[in-house]
Amino acid sequence: MHQGLHGRARPGGKRAHPYAVIVLLTGGRSRVRHAGALELRPGDVHLIPPGDSHAEAHFEQATGWALTFWPEQAESSTRLFSQVRGGCHPVLRPTSAQHRRLEQWMQALEEECEGSEEGREEAFASLLRLVLVELVRASASTLRSGTEASSLSRQALAFVEKSALQPLSLSDVARAVARTPAHVATMVRSETGRTVGEWILAQRMAEARRRLRGTDAPMDTIARQVGYADVTHFIRQFRRVHGQTPARWRRAGEAA
Repeated sequence: MHQGLHGRARPGGKRAHPYAVIVLLTGGRSRVRHAGALELRPGDVHLIPPGDSHAEAHFEQATGWALTFWPEQAESSTRLFSQVRGGCHPVLRPTSAQHRRLEQWMQALEEECEGSEEGREEAFASLLRLVLVELVRASASTLRSGTEASSLSRQALAFVEKSALQPLSLSDVARAVARTPAHVATMVRSETGRTVGEWILAQRMAEARRRLRGTDAPMDTIARQVGYADVTHFIRQFRRVHGQTPARWRRAGEAA
């Protein structure tokens, strides 16, 4: 989590990341390209789904909060971010009361991220849930259609999100969006900086982390549940992404 959007961001091209982002602007202005040209005002909330391509912001004395989290940390966010990926406007305009509560919870989240007290993860999860519930309420009146049409890469990633736990290949994704595999591969890499295979892997690893954290299922069961017939291949892929085996990652989480 980051606070303080002061100054001007360095210029840069489009980027995408496998985690979700919530930006709450408290002062100044911010201009960014995300499914069109956006200008954020104080009180606005910008939602960036995992994998959505966007250009770096231009800040004009902007202040606020940027909250990043892995999708599996908040399943309640799935519908909210799916609506944005499907073409709804990615900026919410909460009421003044909602904004006050969001700012209060963002401050508390910042303190939990910087602290080391017992129960930090549980507190973070609870506060994140409160933020997302408030945003879902705000979306009932402010989330609307009107951005640029959903791009090919957004369509492809939406299909990956729904299908990654099953056997899935680039050809399957291309068939789902009615394009050739080469075209889909080029567009996804161009817009997000990652390959279709890397996004499939990211989705599977997110589900693996969720199951490792929330269940006591054995490794071979989790491997099958996240799309791997071979548990050895699953362990190898997990270690490549996280730098440690899933068993060690689970133990570290239990000890935290």
